[in-house]
Amino acid sequence: MGILDVAVLGGGISGLTAGFLLHQKGYRVAVLERSERPGGCITTWARDGFLFELGPNTVLNNAFEIDGLCEAAGILGQRLTAAPAAKRRFIVKGGKLVALPGGPLGFLGTSLFSWRAKLRLLGEPFIRPAPPDDEESIARFVRRRLGREMLDYAVGPFVSGVYAGDPERLSIRHATGKIYALERDYGSLIKGAVRKRKGPAPAGGLFSFPRGLAFLPESLAQGLGEGFLTNTAVAAVEKKGDAFLVTAAGRNGSGRTVEARAVVCALPAKAAALALNPLDREFPRLVLDLPYADVALVCMGFRREDVDHPLDGFGFLAPEVEHRFVLGCLFSSSLFPGRAPEGHVALSAFVGGAVHPERASEEEGPLLEKVLADLGPLLGLRGRPVVTRVEAWRPAIPQYNLGHGALKESAARCEQAVPGLYLSGNLLHGVSVGNCIQNATAIAERVQSYLTS
Repeated sequence: MGILDVAVLGGGISGLTAGFLLHQKGYRVAVLERSERPGGCITTWARDGFLFELGPNTVLNNAFEIDGLCEAAGILGQRLTAAPAAKRRFIVKGGKLVALPGGPLGFLGTSLFSWRAKLRLLGEPFIRPAPPDDEESIARFVRRRLGREMLDYAVGPFVSGVYAGDPERLSIRHATGKIYALERDYGSLIKGAVRKRKGPAPAGGLFSFPRGLAFLPESLAQGLGEGFLTNTAVAAVEKKGDAFLVTAAGRNGSGRTVEARAVVCALPAKAAALALNPLDREFPRLVLDLPYADVALVCMGFRREDVDHPLDGFGFLAPEVEHRFVLGCLFSSSLFPGRAPEGHVALSAFVGGAVHPERASEEEGPLLEKVLADLGPLLGLRGRPVVTRVEAWRPAIPQYNLGHGALKESAARCEQAVPGLYLSGNLLHGVSVGNCIQNATAIAERVQSYLTS
């Protein structure tokens, strides 16, 4: 193989994005993936005319880098934009699904919040910002600025939907940096939302593909050709003069050594700590302590006649104060065509998270029964599902809890101490597919600058 320009560790969306973009620039790249397929947690499952996502369900098109990647991969025109119903979201309150308000008038008329909570919101612009050195949890920040109801029935469920996390532990600065920046830059969330000028922006909206979201990483891997190496588990990375020596093991016990001028590490926390330990001591130690939330996804296909609810939305989230078993449920067949056969609907429920991790470890049979019992009264379920699939991710989602800044600072020091090493993935700067694409694109540009300097 000879010496490569770049070795990318990990074939999830971050590693594939960085590797593909560098390959497109003409660099010799190898992406090392320990499993048999690309995409990491992005995986699509088809059965009897149903199509389910077993990981992320959609991508929010909120950055130019996302369009750029799809265009470079030749799949921009194949995207499916989510149906207009996707803009409608529900929250569980009092055992019923209540639609989130869609604007100021909707907010005034919604039964989701009391008049006391609505009036409390009017005082938000007059609340003094927190001191710059005071790192707050999301829960403390929201209670201070917006009140308890907004935490319980708006921000808290949102946190569950993105991180499956605990707002009492997640850092407002690192987990929801855009919200934190509104107070920091404008002194108020409302003032910031009104005054912040928007420049050019992508079309926005959620998208997927006719064959499911796995089509995205599959397309990137195909574009890499022989540069995408499966069944190759990275064991260690060492420095050899001005280059890096990456040792890996195949599934059959065979070994492989890759030499490269630069390395992009896009591995999960434990694998990254093991691989990078020969290069640095502090970052591997800290990243090993990064907490994760465990999540189980329960996919169910029903006959349309066995579900009373119109399923006219994206889905619902269940606030912790409502004491439901599920974190939420997506109305998958309402988002994109081809997700369920004629006369049927597809639902995807999420269980576990940082507050109730033990639920994600339950046996499939009892877990399914508890999910059905929880969803039954909310959605008017009458019959049994005709198709089911349970996929447990343990661990699932990194948690940017209080103190996460120390890990980010350690990562920066590690990169500075080891020129040519770049840290990617969802460990530091965002957990969504869109976040990972943005960050990996930026890293690809930094690697290119390094290689040409």
